[in-house]
Amino acid sequence: MGDWSAVSARRFEIYVRWSTYGAVSTPIVTLPAGVTSADRLIGTPLTVFFVAVTLVLVTGNILVSRWSFDVLGGRPRRLAVGGVIAWGLALVALVAAALTTPVPAMGMTVAAAIGSVAASFVPALDARRTLHLNVAILVLAVPLAAVADIPLLIVGAAVISVILWACWSSAWMLRVLRELQRAHEDRAALALANERLRISRDLHDVFGRTLATIAVKSELASELIRRGSGEQAADEITGVRRLAEAAGSEVRRVVRGELRATWDGEVSGARSLLDSAGIRCTVTGDPVPEECAEALAWVVREGVTNVLRHSAATQVTLATANEDGEVLLTIANDGADPADPADSVETDAAGGPVEASPGSGTGLRAMSERIRALGGHVTTRRDGDRFLLKATIPLPEKGSV
Repeated sequence: MGDWSAVSARRFEIYVRWSTYGAVSTPIVTLPAGVTSADRLIGTPLTVFFVAVTLVLVTGNILVSRWSFDVLGGRPRRLAVGGVIAWGLALVALVAAALTTPVPAMGMTVAAAIGSVAASFVPALDARRTLHLNVAILVLAVPLAAVADIPLLIVGAAVISVILWACWSSAWMLRVLRELQRAHEDRAALALANERLRISRDLHDVFGRTLATIAVKSELASELIRRGSGEQAADEITGVRRLAEAAGSEVRRVVRGELRATWDGEVSGARSLLDSAGIRCTVTGDPVPEECAEALAWVVREGVTNVLRHSAATQVTLATANEDGEVLLTIANDGADPADPADSVETDAAGGPVEASPGSGTGLRAMSERIRALGGHVTTRRDGDRFLLKATIPLPEKGSV
């Protein structure tokens, strides 16, 4: 779909470019035909002159139009100074010849040629500058009323305006198309960045606890070996191997976006893990509503992982309360070290993390992002040797989707 859109945009740009090239060339191309029709009056040499001037003007108009489109695209090419000078001299010669040559409708043809020359710059101009250019050309054409046929002069002025704004409209459509392309690219880049953040966050949340579990079981196996309980140690090492094998499937689920946390599953896993580490776990409080269950399950996972990593707790309490239209989850442990800020971060009233120490706070920041997405907030607090983590989520109103 993206390739098709890019091809279509490129085709549209080619169409706009060549339409503009035609618009700035057609009025000038008609000049030799008008002169040839009056050839008996002015002679062949002058006809050849007009043909040469026409070729120079058409070539110059196309080159300047291409330069204007390149300016619009942000990659302007350098115009050849000699070509620009020849282009300007050809226009001056055409105007001088028109004032001295008795060819019918020559004034209108020259006016159209002047308009097409001015229109070559229009793709690089905005609407205000294009309007100023249009007005300036019309003002400069006013003195021609003394020597030109008034109705034809009015028609010529109209032709100039039509050419200018036709070219501007084409350039405007191309400008809009490019803005849409940039918006599409920005949206794709944002989606990619969000997906990377999701994978990073999920990997941290999932493997933080997996690695903590492996560390606990490995330490327990070492202790059992030292005590001579080889069979129990072997059971723990087998458990470590199973965790490592399960990690591979969890990686695939994280990458595919299939990983989901359940409240019952995380609470059960937390109890089992804490029990393996010799930490008592108490779960109390109200049932967790389904709308908040997954987000709070991730809080339980991260909170318990931090207990194992950064505390010397002997007891952990998971408490839930449904009151005042909110669900409150509190995770408290009795092993906090007031001097160790590792992987903890104070949060403001809106749940936004305050400046954390380098390399710390990743887990809590990711957890806060999940809760804030539901309109809630996360706070952490130390009270002596107790560490409390609180997550609050507003309950959706009944009947809301």
